[in-house]
Amino acid sequence: MMKKSGKQKHDVLIERLFEIFSVLYQGKIIDKTWLCERFAIAERTAYRDLARLGHLLDEVTPGRFRLNAHLLPALHSGHLAQFADFTGVAKLFPRQDGPALRKNLEQRENVIFHSATTRDNQLIEALLGELNQATAAHVEVTYHYQGKPRRAQPYRLINHYGLWYLAAVEAGRLKAFELALITRFMVTETRFTPSPGVLEELNSTPGISFGSKTETLLSVSAHAAKFVGRRPLFPAQRLVEQHEDGRLTIACETRDPQALFRWLRYWLPDIHIIAPVSLRDAFERDLQQRCVAADEITF
Repeated sequence: MMKKSGKQKHDVLIERLFEIFSVLYQGKIIDKTWLCERFAIAERTAYRDLARLGHLLDEVTPGRFRLNAHLLPALHSGHLAQFADFTGVAKLFPRQDGPALRKNLEQRENVIFHSATTRDNQLIEALLGELNQATAAHVEVTYHYQGKPRRAQPYRLINHYGLWYLAAVEAGRLKAFELALITRFMVTETRFTPSPGVLEELNSTPGISFGSKTETLLSVSAHAAKFVGRRPLFPAQRLVEQHEDGRLTIACETRDPQALFRWLRYWLPDIHIIAPVSLRDAFERDLQQRCVAADEITF
């Protein structure tokens, strides 16, 4: 087996150090184990590489290093990856490292996103900032909403399908308030202690419908089963039974019946309520009333 020449070894070293620095420049942390696995090198070589870069590194914990803070860019790809995870779009692409992000941007003319639209949130920038501070400080706020004065304890800011909402407790109930409809906002000096029960409900509730929940059984036709199985359409959706003819029985949690009814009207006649019977009857009455109202419309 031929040994590598001095020039070849030098070139391999330069390439390895360049890739290591690229990873560090993205704000990531490296250690001996990562170096050995990434480049298939011995521990002694990994230690030498760390020593070569030692004057550029800060030791985060024993044996783990990141680039000196003063060498990091104000906004690096690591921040972008964190932001993608924070906004829920991190899984859109297989990789989030710097080269992958740059490649995706270079090829953006080949990709189309059909996502939820949003209004111009610059109009609520100041309100977002004040609510962020009030939520972090656990202080009550006052405002007018739908023509009524309100006093509430702010818990979370929620972006739901492109619109911003405040999740806050008013008069003992957790509610959602659309920020664009809030006026005459003020921060009080009254502090409150966050309720563990409210925090648990926020962490376990998808969307902006809060309150008591009802376990609901739904029947899904064979035609709609492939769509329901591809991604959850209903809150806390889970499969109960898969029938031989392709139909599904699924369970979900219903907090706002009208929100469920909107989905069922969209999927008629492929999805309908099995139980509870009271909810099924309420949906049938709601549907009948809408049909009567539609018949009365004149053109």
